[in-house]
Amino acid sequence: MAGPIRTIRQAARHGMILAVTCRGCGHVARFMASDVVQFVNPVREIEALPFRCGECGVKDCSVKASEYDRDRRPDIVVWRPMRLR
Repeated sequence: MAGPIRTIRQAARHGMILAVTCRGCGHVARFMASDVVQFVNPVREIEALPFRCGECGVKDCSVKASEYDRDRRPDIVVWRPMRLR
C-alpha cells in the first residue's frame, strides 16, 4: 500500500476487514469493507462509520481496518451488514 487507508472505499478496494468494537460492552463484530461500502458514503472515513452495537444498542463504537488473510484466521466470523427500516 502506498499510504494509509482512510476511507471505506480505499479499504474495500484493498479487500480489508473492519473490526467494530463497542466501547460500552466490548462486543466485537467483523465486516468486509466491500459489504459495508454498499450502505454508506464511500468517501466516509473509517473511524466515522455509523455502527450500533447489536448486544447493548450503544452507538459508540470504534472501527479498525485490517488485512483479511483467510489462511491465517479461518475461524473468525464475518457478518453481513443489513439496513433496518
